[in-house]
Amino acid sequence: MRVSPEEFFMYLTIGLIVLVPVSARLYRYFTAGQVKRMLREEFGKTASRADNDSDQKR
Repeated sequence: MRVSPEEFFMYLTIGLIVLVPVSARLYRYFTAGQVKRMLREEFGKTASRADNDSDQKR
């Protein structure tokens, strides 16, 4: 099967229109999960300590 240059660039354009947004959403989804996990690790412990300190002051 022979593909003309016009067909090749048409398929390439259609593929990029579909693949770029899908890959961007997947990247955002996975990095958001990592950021949430890191924030929980960093501030989860300090937030629980701050809550305990405020409870003890009452």
